[in-house]
Amino acid sequence: MARIFFSAHDPAGHTVMDSVDAGNAEQAIASLAARGLANIRLRDVAELIAPRDERGGYPPAAPQALLPLRQQPEPSLCTFCAELLRRQRYWVALAAFLLASGLVLAQAIVVLLALGVLAFALLPALLQYRYAICHDRLLRAMAFGRWTDAAALAGQLASQVRKPMPAFDLAARAACICAAQGELEKARTALEPWRERLHAKSPTLVDQRLAMVNYAAGDYAGFVAASRAAHLAAPADLALRVDLALAEARVGDLLAALELLAGVDPRKLPASRCPFHDWARGMIALRHGRSEAVTALAGATRSLQAHAANPATWLSLAQCSGAYALALAQQGRRDEAEAVLRPVWPVLRVHGDRLLLTLLRRELPAFAPQADKVRRDDRVARRGG
Repeated sequence: MARIFFSAHDPAGHTVMDSVDAGNAEQAIASLAARGLANIRLRDVAELIAPRDERGGYPPAAPQALLPLRQQPEPSLCTFCAELLRRQRYWVALAAFLLASGLVLAQAIVVLLALGVLAFALLPALLQYRYAICHDRLLRAMAFGRWTDAAALAGQLASQVRKPMPAFDLAARAACICAAQGELEKARTALEPWRERLHAKSPTLVDQRLAMVNYAAGDYAGFVAASRAAHLAAPADLALRVDLALAEARVGDLLAALELLAGVDPRKLPASRCPFHDWARGMIALRHGRSEAVTALAGATRSLQAHAANPATWLSLAQCSGAYALALAQQGRRDEAEAVLRPVWPVLRVHGDRLLLTLLRRELPAFAPQADKVRRDDRVARRGG
């Protein structure tokens, strides 16, 4: 049995957000429907613990509304503190009340209590601030292909972590950096010792990350093979099935992708995986030259754009947006295609697969390598050489 989180509507129409113990997604949905709940949607834990005023409160998702990723500001101490104070506002308000009371009543013990409450609310997050900022910079460096900077940041972070899962995450990112620089075998070898260590916790995790390592090196057959190994290790996991379907749809066997998606009910997917389901459907349609590719890829792109402030999503956002732009261009909607592609191009040009980049540059000459060089030369000239 596993704890599965969900949102639904009760018979009175009120939203219910909770969890249910069930063996799989089908059992969870059947159990919830038997309780009279409707509009059942399985959720990730992160969605449920997000502040209520943030749920659904994303900015406009039109491609033209997305700032170029290169212009996304890095988080500063001020913005971090403002967000921390907002999230901990009730503790901060309590501390402020206690502090004011202690000062008015001249009670030192109340003042100390107020300071203790404030420290409890803010100090742990502040101590993690430097690590979080460094990790954010690592993700940005990887997104833009600044491999030397990324390797240095990964090494710096690795010296600070002790827990297995964060340590593995950094090892996997270091392996991707290594693979992108042409040392694929070294990268694969670096991850293998983790397989036994993490098997009990997650038997699929190493293969999932090996898929990304292979992709970073341009080994698309290895990318699909590692995605397949992860799926076969947990065949009931619909998210892994979708991941494999997407890998096949992008750079593998379209028939295999179709067969995999046929076994997926989108209603049973965690909400975070739904854009990838739409992306896979869109890629299948795109490779078949069907017009419905635009609709599916537009939906997937909009869903991913909602999280564009997080650099961890930039690779997926750029790759999906690139496919969406190609679908638009192939329908003759080149202005729209360029508007979709321009914000994500700095990332896509580093991480796009070879076929996608070749087709985009053929359909949209403004993004050909020589055009990139002209734009760089223009910027240098405007800056006075």
